[in-house]
Amino acid sequence: MPNRLRSRWLPGYWLRHPLLSLVVLLFAAVGLLLLGIDSAYRTHRLNTYGVHAAATVLEVHGLGQNSYVVASFTTADGHHVVTQITDYYWNPRPRVGDAATVLYDPASPDAIVRDVRIGDDHLTAWVGFGLGAALGSGGAVFLWRTWSMWRENAEDWRSGRHFA
Repeated sequence: MPNRLRSRWLPGYWLRHPLLSLVVLLFAAVGLLLLGIDSAYRTHRLNTYGVHAAATVLEVHGLGQNSYVVASFTTADGHHVVTQITDYYWNPRPRVGDAATVLYDPASPDAIVRDVRIGDDHLTAWVGFGLGAALGSGGAVFLWRTWSMWRENAEDWRSGRHFA
């Protein structure tokens, strides 16, 4: 009696299928590209329309890579803004009450703001673009070269010929 074929909808099949890898690869590459585009947009907005303001540090949150400060400043049109600033220069470590000069986007002063000591942030955008392109092209070449092996592995599992 021949083995009964397992369903293609079971996790054992689709986890071995190369199409899952392709979908995960595309999501990761698009995610990195979107992060690069967002960084380029914010940098462009600040470089083109940015306005300087004197800010006061209200809170310091040093959480490793997710470090930020909460600062308050007054915009050129007189609005008082309290916002989190992730693009803040951490040398020396900021303390509550420190004065800093920030650059903010007048269209979105609470969301697009950075410490002027950071400078232009074009590198982050280029790194995002580069990683997205490298992941997309390298992963696509790898999948193209190994597609038949992965597909065969999925079909072997489905038919019960697998050994793992």
